[in-house]
Order: sequence, then structure tokens, then C-alpha cells
Amino acid sequence: MNAAVTGALSGSSQKSERPTTNSHAIWVDREEFLKLVHEHYGTKTLMFDRTLAEAALELNTGNRRVNRRKVDQLVKQMISGEFENTGEPVIISDDGIINNGQHRLLAVVEADAVLDMDVRFGIPRKAFSKTDTGTSRSSADVLTIKGVRAGSQVSSTVRLLLLYQKGLPETIREFVTNDEVARAFDEWPDVAEVVGKVNSYAFPKAVKSTPLYAVAFMASRSPQKGKLDKWLDAVATGLEVGRDSPAYQLRERLLRGIDAPVGTREGQLERFALMIKSWNLWAKSDTVTMREFRWTSIGKNAEDFPAVSGAKL
Repeated sequence: MNAAVTGALSGSSQKSERPTTNSHAIWVDREEFLKLVHEHYGTKTLMFDRTLAEAALELNTGNRRVNRRKVDQLVKQMISGEFENTGEPVIISDDGIINNGQHRLLAVVEADAVLDMDVRFGIPRKAFSKTDTGTSRSSADVLTIKGVRAGSQVSSTVRLLLLYQKGLPETIREFVTNDEVARAFDEWPDVAEVVGKVNSYAFPKAVKSTPLYAVAFMASRSPQKGKLDKWLDAVATGLEVGRDSPAYQLRERLLRGIDAPVGTREGQLERFALMIKSWNLWAKSDTVTMREFRWTSIGKNAEDFPAVSGAKL
């Protein structure tokens, strides 16, 4: 880098007084940033505010379609202070086009945030086709790395519990980050134990699912937790219970098929609601008929999403 750029980056005393979230990060203005774009090869850790992010986005002339959900999630993280510089850089090509990082920059603008990010300058534009094409680390990967057994089942259960906590059915399509799952698991480590318990039963394929793990976990944190093992056994086998048992009715309902298409979010919601209703009835030693054992969020028979009675998350 030439002396002019070096001098510009040294900054004035006014810049040095601006807040930083990283002692290694530097403030640059629009002109200094553009000099880096055209003259620097390497990585700099820069402080971004709305003004600099808008200047960087002027270079966003050839990128993929914006993922609105991803931007919204990043905005929430930045506003709450949960966003972190992971070391994954914003990448700007040698001909001045953003190769990677548009969602983070858009979020900085929308959140009016001040934060540090690494920026990689000088990468060939043709490398864009290979950028960000690796397999993303999933929440299951994060938990497995932490040493959690059945990481995939535990992570999907934690995700559903978070959506339940935020308010189903409206939240069913909300994005849950790996960090949210990891932090929730730190609060609920016994999820892994409950998943192991559920896996010890031979449930039919149509019955065993993420909602079952989630309901079993909440039941284990309810006043009637002593009834959980018998409920699981009855749902798994259908034995030693009457036809009006809520465990038997749940099993039959799932085996015969739910109303919503299996594999959809609506199907997951219906399964979850039916399992909660079954557990709540079982916990009170109540009975139910097939005609009564239904749940829907639409139409004249629409119901609110049920809550597990007395469960403490």
C-alpha cells in the first residue's frame, strides 16, 4: 500500500476518539475505504457504522438475491448486541464489487449499528462463483462439537422449544440461529437426557418426531413429571390403556394420519399441538374420544396453540 493510503489510515485525533468494539479495528471514511478497495491486497479489520456500510453497499452491483429473513435476523442480533465478528470477512473483489457480505452490510444500515468486521480486499471477481459454497455449519454440528449425543435430534428439539417459547403458531417460520440453539442448550442441558429417554422406546415411525421430544422435555419439567414414563410407553405401544386414553388416541391419530401434510410446518404444528393436548389430559387422568381429539388453527373450529400445563422452561 502506498504512503498516501497509509497516511490516510492513520486517521485524525477525532477518529481515534470514536468508539471501537475491537482494539485492532480502525475507522476509515468513504474516500479512505475506496482507496483500500483499489490499492490494498489483504485483510483489514474496520469499524462500520451506517455511513460506511452505505458506502460499501455502493459496490454491491453483482450479488445474489437478498435473503430477507437473513437480514432481519442479523438486524436483531446487532440491535441486541449478540452479533459477533466471527472472522468471516466481507470480500471485495479487485475490480471493486462485493463478492460476499451484502447481508451484514444491509443489516448494519437497518440496525444503525456500530461494529467491527474484517474486510478482505483484492480477491479476483471470478472467485465469486466459489464463494460461500461450502456446507454451512448447522446447529446440530455446533452441539455435536460440544460433545452432545444425538446432536441433530437435540438441536431440532431446542429449536422447536425456542419457537414455542416465542409464541406458536405465529413463530413457526422464524429463523433460529446456531448461537440461539447453543445458548438455549446451555440453559436446558437436560434436553439431551430426555431425548435419550424417548429414544429408548420403540415408537412407530409415524409417532416419533421432534414434537414428541419437545413435549417429553416440557413434561419432565412439569408438576406431573412422574407420569411421563407411562405416557411414553402407552404412546409407543398402545397397550394397557383404554380406547379413551389420551395416549391411545394420540397414537391412533398419528398412525391414521394428521390433517396437515406430513413434512410441512403445518404438519409439525398439528403434531405438536396434539401431543401437548394428549399429555395435558394424561397428566390430569382425563379421557378423550376420537371425535374430540383434534386441533386446528384455521376455520370455525380454530383453537389457540396449547401450552404444557405447569412446565417451567
